Amino acid sequence: MGVYLNNPKSNGKKKERREGVRLDETVKLLFEVSKELLVKTLNSLFGEDFDADKVEIDKTATEYPKTDISIIRADIFIKITEYKPNHFHIEIETEPSHEIAVRVFEYDIMKAISNWRLSGQTNGIPELFMPKTIVIHIEGSSIIPKDEHKVKIIMADGVIMNYSAKVMRYFDYDKDRLIKENLYTLLPLQVFMLRAELDRMTAKGDKQEQQTALNKAKDLTVVIANEIMNLYQKKELSFYDVDRILLALQEMFTHLNNRYVSNEKLNKEVENMVRTLIDPKLVNKTKTEQATELAKKMLSNNEPMSKIIDYTELTEKQIENIQKSLNK
Repeated sequence: MGVYLNNPKSNGKKKERREGVRLDETVKLLFEVSKELLVKTLNSLFGEDFDADKVEIDKTATEYPKTDISIIRADIFIKITEYKPNHFHIEIETEPSHEIAVRVFEYDIMKAISNWRLSGQTNGIPELFMPKTIVIHIEGSSIIPKDEHKVKIIMADGVIMNYSAKVMRYFDYDKDRLIKENLYTLLPLQVFMLRAELDRMTAKGDKQEQQTALNKAKDLTVVIANEIMNLYQKKELSFYDVDRILLALQEMFTHLNNRYVSNEKLNKEVENMVRTLIDPKLVNKTKTEQATELAKKMLSNNEPMSKIIDYTELTEKQIENIQKSLNK
């Protein structure tokens, strides 16, 4: 989903751009999880064997200015430091493109240059360390290779260098396979795969079938949410992980709903379902009451103040008062 962001002139394109940026941020949320889960996910995607207790993780910048107004936006760059830095790039593509191999190559070159500049190396031949890259394709197409994207770089003297990025054909995965391979963070993308069906219904102009497809997306959202809670019960996911992944799942459904039908009632139903899965006591309570209950739960789990403010949108003073009431 890394895209070139220009300055669209029409309101329709501006709306599409906003939705695209929001979707990008939702996908990135899938990787805003605990260190343990992030390491488990990277191990599965790249065939590594990192120990979460023995490494340090940094998520590095994914925006690089170009010479014109546009900005290149890649998806996720992660650095894992064990004995040495290991750089990883995860690119999630929602639509097939003939340009993807060149695009991720460009991202990786710019990241390697950025890492070199940050290294402070001033002597000798510059050393550019390319990240390991995987492109996760959500929707299927005949142009998607089976194993990897390749780029052949031909130097002026005729020397040929080969670049490759691993391919994950997400459309071949169901929820059971994702769970089996420890790819819990990618479960919400199952809902997004219904976009192709909704596109077909929209092209046909059949509002009833479109609504039926959206209801199917809602039902799948519930199924995936319950799978996430099952993983929580099995202690495969922390409370923090559950909150992040369920929020991304809710945003995935909202994206589909807003794109095709804009049924606000369905958005509210899914939002309420997600909140009540995190804590059943939130059923039928106002937004303030829900925030208060969630704050109590997070305080009981010794979550930091900044995180509680972020999740509940309560003020620090309100949270301090809730803490005082708990102490009493």
